[in-house]
This record gives sequence, C-alpha cells and structure tokens, in this order.
Amino acid sequence: MTMTIRKPVALLVFCMALMVFTSAPPAQAQTKRDTVNGIGLYGATFATEAETIEHIQKCKSYGITVLYPSLSGGGTVVWKTDKELYYTPFREVMDEGFDSLACYIKHAHAAGIKVYPSVAVSPVNDVIAGHPEWETNDRDGRPSSQTTTRGLALSYPEARAAKIAVIMDLVNGYDIDGVMLDYCRYPENSTNEDTKFGYYGYDKPLLDVCQSIYGFDPRQEPIGSPRWELFNQMRIDTVTAFVREFKEAVEASGRDIRIGGFGDTNPAYEARMCGRSVPAWAQAGLIDDYFLATYTQQPGEMTDQVVLARELAGSDVKLLTALSPFNRFHSTHEIMLQVAKEQLAAGADGLWIYRSDYLEEMDLWHSAQAAAEMIR
Repeated sequence: MTMTIRKPVALLVFCMALMVFTSAPPAQAQTKRDTVNGIGLYGATFATEAETIEHIQKCKSYGITVLYPSLSGGGTVVWKTDKELYYTPFREVMDEGFDSLACYIKHAHAAGIKVYPSVAVSPVNDVIAGHPEWETNDRDGRPSSQTTTRGLALSYPEARAAKIAVIMDLVNGYDIDGVMLDYCRYPENSTNEDTKFGYYGYDKPLLDVCQSIYGFDPRQEPIGSPRWELFNQMRIDTVTAFVREFKEAVEASGRDIRIGGFGDTNPAYEARMCGRSVPAWAQAGLIDDYFLATYTQQPGEMTDQVVLARELAGSDVKLLTALSPFNRFHSTHEIMLQVAKEQLAAGADGLWIYRSDYLEEMDLWHSAQAAAEMIR
C-alpha cells in the first residue's frame, strides 16, 4: 500500500502526542564554565577520604585538569537523592556520613581540577518502581530486563521527567562543573544478531503514534526497511527530547554547568541501533561538549571519524576525543601519543582518557601528562 504523508501535519501530531517539546520559553544564555583546557580522565569516586586524596594528588601531578567520575551504573547512583537506589558498595559509608562525591569534589576543586560527572540515563531502578510501563519493551513485547538491562522508555514524558528529577538532585546538590549524558539511548544486546540493532523501544506511545500517523505496526516491519526507519526517527526524537528537557531543567535551576553528550564513532549506525544521535543534539544547541568514543581505533585509523564528528558537531560544540588504555586498546606510551596527535590534528578540541584504573594498571600516567602538554 502506498502511503501519502503530509510531513508538517504528521510532525505536529507526533510532537503533540509525545510532548517532545515543552512550551516554556528558552532561558537566557549562560556563560559556561570552561572545562576543555588540558586533559580529562574518566574514572570513579572512592569509599574513603584517604583514597580520594591520593588519587586527586596523582592526577594533579600528571597534569589532569578535568575529572569525569562515573556516578551511575545498573540504575544505581552515587549522589544523595530520594528518587533512586544508591550505589550498594558505598551505601554503608554514606549511612555513616561519608559522601564519596562531595569529598571527591572538595579535593579536586582545591587542586584546581574540574569535576564533570558521567551519568547513565537509560538504566533505572526506583524510577520505574510504581510505573512498570516506563520500562522499555523489546520488539517481541517483553520488558527489556528480560533480555538485557532494565531501560527507561523515553517515549513517556513522565518517565523522562522522573529521570531528569534524579539527575537534578546531582546538579542542585553538588558543586559540579558539568554532566556527561552517557547511555542516553535505548538499550541493545549484542549477544546475538536479532537483539543488537533496533530491538528495543517498542513502547505504547511510539506504537500508537506510529499507527496513527503512518498506519503500520513497526514490530511487523523488517528492521532497517524504509517504513521501519520512520519509526526509528521517532525513537531518535524521544531521546533528543530527554536531552532538551534536561537542558531546560538545568537552565531553569540557574546552575552554571556544561552539558556533554557521549557518542560512538559511527553516528549514523548508532542512531539506527539505539536511537542516539549526538550530532543532532549538537546541531540543536542542546550540548556544549561532544565526547567521542575513539576507543578501539589505532593510529592511522581514526582521522576520518574525528573529521566527521567535527563536521557534524559544528563550531559551537567542543569535540573531546578519547585515549583508551581500557582493554589495552591504546597500550603503550608511543600509541597514546600517536593517537593524541592524530585526533588533535583531525579537529578535536581536547582529549580525555578512558579509564583511570587501566591508566594505573598499565603505568601510563606519563603518557597522560605528555598528551596534556600537546593541548596547552
């Protein structure tokens, strides 16, 4: 059957049905804290003040100027909030009065180091406790937790608002310099071909709107087909809606922080795989920094990806590319420096290292210092 779509009408209906955009007027532009100078390090906070001090001092001595602590995983968080489950290994010390994140920020700022936490958006626990429909479904109608992680159905405006409220407890409760939105997408499961690409996000709001506007059930369409791509754009739009609404919440709070988006090196594939399009966020002015996961590429392999990300992000967004001791992807001092040079020459504004535990294990702190000197 041939479909005739009047795109402006369809788009209007879609936006109204999903409440993708709010009616609040845009807030006045703010001067963002500059967190690009030097080199950043992705890692974790610690269960004791002694460990925190030791780590911060080492970072300072090797030229680290920004820290990106990972504060959530599996739906748990490492900040004070009554809206989500606190990270279990640190719960006892929190109950005894030790706030791992507050201690981390205090000592980092005293050392002149910025703190720009990484927050995983999709994984949830308490957020959906009273709303099981807010857990995203797979293509076969099962909650995502049955086949992969428990992920948020970003097509529900109320679900997006509930997750944003959790993150805003971090924004309002701590003197952070930014928030990196990680895992801001629908899930995937790479254990088999059926579940690793476009398999999640088949939730009632999207199914209903797809049927209403386009007249088909996306669960019956082959993944990657032209009609399925219409549905996938809806998934992309709901993820982008989360970023927009988070930005609006930050601006309404008056907090002066940067907002960053994490994305892989093939944005077109990623948008189809899980609904995440960091270039779309950048082009819409929703983020300040684009964290590009140049993890597995070796010297000579990443120029094209960095050039593409630079073009897609535009000139107003800082492009920060990764050096990755993680899994020994960048395993020697020479490789770390070659990768840094190639990325900066291709248009990166700054560098960050993934992750601190591997940097320590492989004794590559001197590589971090040398890479930092390339940026100055």
